[in-house]
Amino acid sequence: MKKILYIGLLALTATGCFKNSDLNIDPNRSITVDPSLLFSGASTQFSLLRVGELTWPIALMSQMWASGGRWGLEQAKYDQTRIRSAWGRTYTDVLKNLEVAIKVAQSTQPVNKNALAQCKIMKAFAYSQTSLLWGDIPFTDAATGTVDLPKFDKQADVLNGTIALLDEAIAQIDPASKGIIAPNDLYYGGDMTKWRKLANSLKLRILFSMVDADPTKGTAIGQLVAAGNMIGATTDAMQFQYYNQPGRQNPRYSFTAIFRGGVQSDWYCSNVVYNLLASLNDPRIPYFFQAGPGAAANEYVALNTVENYTPKSSLVNMNLLKPDLPEVSFSYSEQLLLEAEAIARGFAAGGFDLATQRMRAGVRASLVSFGVPAAQSDTYANQLPALTAANYRVVLAQQQYLDLFMRPIEGWVQNRRSGAIGQEIPAMTTPAGAPVAGLVRRLLYRSEEINSNPNTPTGLAVDSPLWFDK
Repeated sequence: MKKILYIGLLALTATGCFKNSDLNIDPNRSITVDPSLLFSGASTQFSLLRVGELTWPIALMSQMWASGGRWGLEQAKYDQTRIRSAWGRTYTDVLKNLEVAIKVAQSTQPVNKNALAQCKIMKAFAYSQTSLLWGDIPFTDAATGTVDLPKFDKQADVLNGTIALLDEAIAQIDPASKGIIAPNDLYYGGDMTKWRKLANSLKLRILFSMVDADPTKGTAIGQLVAAGNMIGATTDAMQFQYYNQPGRQNPRYSFTAIFRGGVQSDWYCSNVVYNLLASLNDPRIPYFFQAGPGAAANEYVALNTVENYTPKSSLVNMNLLKPDLPEVSFSYSEQLLLEAEAIARGFAAGGFDLATQRMRAGVRASLVSFGVPAAQSDTYANQLPALTAANYRVVLAQQQYLDLFMRPIEGWVQNRRSGAIGQEIPAMTTPAGAPVAGLVRRLLYRSEEINSNPNTPTGLAVDSPLWFDK
């Protein structure tokens, strides 16, 4: 794993005759914290949560991966252990560090507006992600250090608040000045032009998560697409780089290396994903999956949520669990497919011809990112059906879901917003023996939060939809 930064703030108090004296200050000890270090620590923790603690339960619960019974049948439906950890670490290790970094940056003269913008963009990302997983969450009272029992803000208010944060950040960015730079900016190395593009793209993603519950967001989506200045190339993608070095490896690889001797034997091919790929004659099958040790070459055997693995069961391809594989937070392919949706739904101008162009470009970029050769990617993307009023919802939702295969957080949000409850694309069924009637639609608050904070919502079931989930 990446080395984790633990950063403590010293609260110095002066008493007695030393109240106005410097005699009690250790000249060899820092009493301030560099915002760039706090930002680096928050970024590292955020990525570790995305590729580790949140990957396992969400990939299994959302049926993007199959457990093969290796994790227990119940765990394939809901894994509260890792979710409990992710909730706490998001607030203490990510949002608290960002909040302190913002306060320090604001109190420093001259104020580094770019550093503030970078922290606000990350803060908006973390809060929007947390809300899209849990629903109502502490937002206005959170991570301030002054409120012991924070209120839980409604999801609509949280998401609107993150858009306001992004607008603040965009207004503060000055590409000609420095902000947090390498090595502490682990995403863009201090390139503020790319940070501004990311902020606009994050706004687009958040607005799309809201638009079915709040149709007025369609206008804002159209304005963003018309203005451009979003992620416009693979080099603009937001990703956290890992390395094939001890202590700096992608956690998904580290798990396999430590517990399975480097042999992938935990994450299996889900029949939901495989059946969709096969129905589309999609060339990503051998890039997503690898044949089981007892299977013939190119023999793929998918599993449902509760099936136990056999030697022939296909697994998630080890190439997608490499030690130096970056964690992708926002890709060029995702951007293109969102633009295609905006145009197809009439939020932005261009009609179905332009929407089709964007969709095909997005699919091509997705295929290439998974390792499909460029020529084969071109051929496949160009033969995809043109978008029409009759087919665009299905065609786009299928491609958006597949594009997010190794990003289960975004993939789960995409599936829940792809259609009315019970009509999601691709379709899924409740696992046999599940304790609820429907699919898992939300994460549950950890018991520590419920027991310590009376403002925590209670009485929720995992199949209770969130506000955005219409």
